[in-house]
Amino acid sequence: MRMRTTVFVKLVSEPAKPGMIGRCVLIMVVLLLFALPGVSTSAAAEGPGEHERTFIRALELFDTAKSADDYRSCATELESIIADGIESGAVFYNLGNAYFRAGEYGRAILNYRKAKPYRPRDSYLEANLQQALALAPGRLPQPPSTWWNHVLFWTEWLSFPSKVRLAGLLLIAGAILLTVAIMFRRLRICFVVAVLCSFALAVIADLTLNNPKSLRNAVITGETIARKGTGKDYEPAFNKPLKDGAEFTVLSETSDWTFGHFEGIGDGWVRNEFVAR
Repeated sequence: MRMRTTVFVKLVSEPAKPGMIGRCVLIMVVLLLFALPGVSTSAAAEGPGEHERTFIRALELFDTAKSADDYRSCATELESIIADGIESGAVFYNLGNAYFRAGEYGRAILNYRKAKPYRPRDSYLEANLQQALALAPGRLPQPPSTWWNHVLFWTEWLSFPSKVRLAGLLLIAGAILLTVAIMFRRLRICFVVAVLCSFALAVIADLTLNNPKSLRNAVITGETIARKGTGKDYEPAFNKPLKDGAEFTVLSETSDWTFGHFEGIGDGWVRNEFVAR
C-alpha cells in the first residue's frame, strides 16, 4: 500500500514525459472512438443481413407497384423492419412514400415526421411531407415550435446520429485536453475544457429533448369521432369528426383508447384502431 502511494505522488509531482502523454492520449482516443455508435465495422464485414434484403425487396415492390394494394405490400415489408427495432431515416422515408402512393396520407405524414430527425436537410423529404399535408383531409394547424428548439438552434441542422457523434467527440476532446492540462500543469487549458463540456452538455440536452423514441406524436387514420371519455356513449369532443391526417400529441392511453391534444380544437379520446404512432 505504501509503495502505491509513493508512485502516485511521484507521478503528479513530476512533469510527464511527452512519450507517455502520447501513448495515454492514443489509448483514450482509440477506446472512446470504438465506444461511439457507427464506428465498429463488424456488421459491414458480415455483408447484407435479413433487414437489408427486406429493404431491397420493398424497394423492388415499390418500383413495380401498379395499385394501392401493391404499395401496401411494400409498406408491410418496411413495417416488418421497424417492428424488429430498426430506426432508420431511409426506412421511414420510403415507408412514407409507400403510404403516400397508397392514398393513406395520415400514415405517410407520420413516417415522414419520423424520418426528419435522421434526415433533417433532405429537401425531397420536406417536399413530400408538405405534399402529404396538403392532400390530407384531416389536416389541423401545426403547433408552435418549442422554446428549446429556438435556443438549441442547430437542432434542425444535424441528424440524430450526428448529434450523438458530436457529443461523443466533444467529450473525447475535453477528456484529452483535461489530461494534457493535468500532466503539463496548464490551467488555461481548463477553460477550453469547460467550453467543450458546455457544448457537449447542450448537445446532450438536445438529444434528450428531441429523442425520436420519446416523442409522443400520433396521427388519425381514416375517419372517427373523438369522445369526451373512453366509450361510444360519451359525447363527441368536437363538433366535427376527425379525418385521415389529423396529427395530435398523445397525453395518455388505455388498451382501447388514446387521449390526445389536437391543435386548434382541444382534447379528446379516440379508439386505437384509428390511431397510428
